[in-house]
Amino acid sequence: MAHDDRLSLEQMLDTVRRIRAIARGRAREAFDADEVTQLALLHLIQMLGEAASRVSAVFRAQHPEFPWGEMVGVRNRIVHGYDHVDPDIVWRVATEDVEPVVAALERVLTGSGPSTG
Repeated sequence: MAHDDRLSLEQMLDTVRRIRAIARGRAREAFDADEVTQLALLHLIQMLGEAASRVSAVFRAQHPEFPWGEMVGVRNRIVHGYDHVDPDIVWRVATEDVEPVVAALERVLTGSGPSTG
């Protein structure tokens, strides 16, 4: 695995763990009522998408288990359409979508997944 890819993947793992830590144990109603939490999660999801966009095309092609397009797409939506971001999507990403990404990143970074070239 290229050094740059490893660095981006490590950044992604740190970011999804932070997303999970903020969302864990929090009820949807608490999320809806807390603008600071909403903004924090938006920022972290944006960071995740940015780091995903820096992963090489070769690595992305070798690892279709990651939702590359969705991660980058949500980042783009937050950056360019921040005034129309759906809180349901933010909540789903933070509470559901990050779990398989955490697992896949841990597998790849520990070398227990498919070959990384």
